[in-house]
Amino acid sequence: MRPWMVLVFCALSGLEPAWGACVGSPYDQFDFWLGAWHDPKAPAAEHYTVSRTAGGCAIEEVLTGADGKTQGIGISGWDNERKQWRQLWVDKDRIVTTYVGAPTKGEFVLTSEPKSGGLRWRYTYRNIRPDGVDATYERRGETGPWVEEWSGHFDRIGLPVR
Repeated sequence: MRPWMVLVFCALSGLEPAWGACVGSPYDQFDFWLGAWHDPKAPAAEHYTVSRTAGGCAIEEVLTGADGKTQGIGISGWDNERKQWRQLWVDKDRIVTTYVGAPTKGEFVLTSEPKSGGLRWRYTYRNIRPDGVDATYERRGETGPWVEEWSGHFDRIGLPVR
């Protein structure tokens, strides 16, 4: 059977070709974040829902606000060419940010590419456990130290969909 016929067959039958699987390391490095999460200091209805999509090769993160409306969406994936995770985050405030990162020393760190004036953002996940994770959001100008904007904890409120 010709390759294009296999792709058509797979598409029509809802199957994915075997070479599209993104399983094992490094594709599983961000799996700790899969599921539903809530910051206990945030309004009760506000939460993140994180799931795999695109044949398991991407992680979609949706922030739902207290009003039930989507506040932001992130899509992350392992960039095999650059050997790093990449995330595109877009939110209701018209902020679009590209992050790059990887796990390091028991943490998972995503750092933004520089924005206007050299401003950068860094999101660090730490104390990663099945029922919760701590996180810190920091900013830094072109020079100088990282300044904490937010630090908190997320409780898992829903299991990952596999």
